[in-house]
Amino acid sequence: MHPRTRRELEALPPEKRAAAEAAIARDAAHRATLEGFEEEQDVIRRIREEFPPSAIIDPDLAAALAILRSERERQGLRLSDVSERSGIDRSTLSKLETGEVANPTVGTLREMARALNKRLIWSLEDAPPPGAPPP
Repeated sequence: MHPRTRRELEALPPEKRAAAEAAIARDAAHRATLEGFEEEQDVIRRIREEFPPSAIIDPDLAAALAILRSERERQGLRLSDVSERSGIDRSTLSKLETGEVANPTVGTLREMARALNKRLIWSLEDAPPPGAPPP
C-alpha cells in the first residue's frame, strides 16, 4: 500500500477506516480472481505488441512527458520520490513517462509538474495546414 494511502487510512475515524479497509480487501480479492485469465491476458499482450501505446500517443503530449522526465532526472529524483510528492503510483508514473498512458488527465500532469516544483503553461499556436509536414 502506498505510504500516502496508509497515512490517510490512519487518519480516519475507526468506523470509516474499517469500511475503507474492507473496500481495499474486496478490491484485492477481485484482482486475485483476474489472475486466472491467462488466455485473455495473452490476447491483450498480443494487441499491445501489435499496437504499442507509443505509436498512438499524441506527439505534443509525448514531448511534454519527455520534458517532465528530463526535469525529474535533472533534479536527480527517482520515480518513487515523485510518487511520494505527487501521490501518483510509481508504476503509473513510469507508464506515463514511457508513453504507455495515451491520454493522461490534466490533473495528473499538473501533479507531476508540482512534484518537480514546476507548473504547466498552456498556449495556442497555429497548426500547419492539413497535409503539411509537422514543424
